[in-house]
Amino acid sequence: MYKNIFLSYFMDDNTPLYGGYYGVKMQSLRSIENGDSANTKLLEFCNHSGTHIDFPNHFSIQGKVIEDYDANFWIFNSPYFIEIEAIDNQIIDLTIEQIHAIPQNVDFLILKTGFSKFRNEERYWKSNPGIAPELASKLKLRCPNLSVLGMDIISLTSFGDRPLGRISHNKFLIDNNILIVEDMFLDNLISQPKKIYCLPLLRKGLDGSPVTVIAEV
Repeated sequence: MYKNIFLSYFMDDNTPLYGGYYGVKMQSLRSIENGDSANTKLLEFCNHSGTHIDFPNHFSIQGKVIEDYDANFWIFNSPYFIEIEAIDNQIIDLTIEQIHAIPQNVDFLILKTGFSKFRNEERYWKSNPGIAPELASKLKLRCPNLSVLGMDIISLTSFGDRPLGRISHNKFLIDNNILIVEDMFLDNLISQPKKIYCLPLLRKGLDGSPVTVIAEV
């Protein structure tokens, strides 16, 4: 039998954000302990917090925003993940052999780098690997249905080479129409998923959104 697992982190006060910021703030608005009839919380966070997706509008004024994607988009029937080793400040590319090993019908590709083991350390955001711009067109050529690239690093952009990261974001989001899910929780992903549900926070106008990613394995 299949089971479902989270590929997203729960957000909290210690959630690392790109650039060295931390936390998804939560405060009590109403509390039963204080005599109110119900508990209510106020949340405050950047829309690129925790496990989140980047839309084209993140790097282009004319780019798509969240409401440009219908409900069918968020269910992926041909996901696949590959394991690669990544080190500090590396710009990740894939070899021809690695790319050819990816099934051509893949719609959601995940890079499991293992760099998430540093998520509670400064190096996770300060020395994070990035993704090579040229990988976007290579993947799209191999997998024409590819809609999303996910990863267990905090950003497609290496903090050590932000100009290159801007190029990479544009190559994926704009030139090749591949959305990006960053800061994924992949520790429990040990076999190929059968299906992926990637569910965003539905607030109009967003250039990016936290997502709850669930894999059927």
